[in-house]
Amino acid sequence: MKKLALTKTERQTHLCIGLDIYPELLPSYITFKKDFVEYFIEGVIETTYEIVDAYKFNMAFFESMGSYGLRVLENILPKIPKQILKICDAKRGDIGSSSRMYAKGIYEHFRFDAVTLNPFLGYDSLEPFFRYINKTNYILALTSNPGAKEFQKLKLKNGKSLFQEIISKIKNWNSKHKNLGIVFGATQKSEFKFLNEELSEMPLLIPGVGYQGGSLEEIVTHLKKNKIKNFLINSSRDVLYTNLNGDFRKCISSNANQLAQKIKEIYYK
Repeated sequence: MKKLALTKTERQTHLCIGLDIYPELLPSYITFKKDFVEYFIEGVIETTYEIVDAYKFNMAFFESMGSYGLRVLENILPKIPKQILKICDAKRGDIGSSSRMYAKGIYEHFRFDAVTLNPFLGYDSLEPFFRYINKTNYILALTSNPGAKEFQKLKLKNGKSLFQEIISKIKNWNSKHKNLGIVFGATQKSEFKFLNEELSEMPLLIPGVGYQGGSLEEIVTHLKKNKIKNFLINSSRDVLYTNLNGDFRKCISSNANQLAQKIKEIYYK
């Protein structure tokens, strides 16, 4: 894949494509190739880079391929236009030197622009990432999976749910470098009220639309009502694997364009 360049300097499609690679969902004419993972991702990026604001690389899928998966990242990431946010979906969060090494690997070796982080171990486990002041650190607050209710919605003694306390902590931590964001699942309709104007300046990463059951119209309408502009709607399966008939590039381009257009129609109408 050649180095790609964008001529546009301003755009907000709010679309983030999640690069979760499921070989079993790909047509056989792709998977027979020796380096089919890299070939497929190159095709996705070459056909969508002009209509997305971000790509989210799910590290689990790349790490599962061993050294080959890491090589794919090393080959592809430098070729993506700098205006497009490159998110490392790793959900990191560890103590001391471990966290520092995770941050160094993600931000210095792979040169991602952003990462997803797990706050369970507290501030000191995330602070090494916060030091990279020109990066964006998306912290899990309320996730899109069914099991989110087991811990994230637990009631605390102060009457708040745990995820509310996490959001409060993130807002306080963000006062130093202004480089923190929040992950909030589109499946959590009953909790949308906590996405309010107080978070209007904070980046939001929103998974769960489509395959996981979240409604695009409901979440985007809510964000518009609360004047939240800095958000990304992540989609993986609906863009990458829907109607892959014929040239996969054209199919994915069509899927991405349709989703971007829907976001635009809902938010800017």
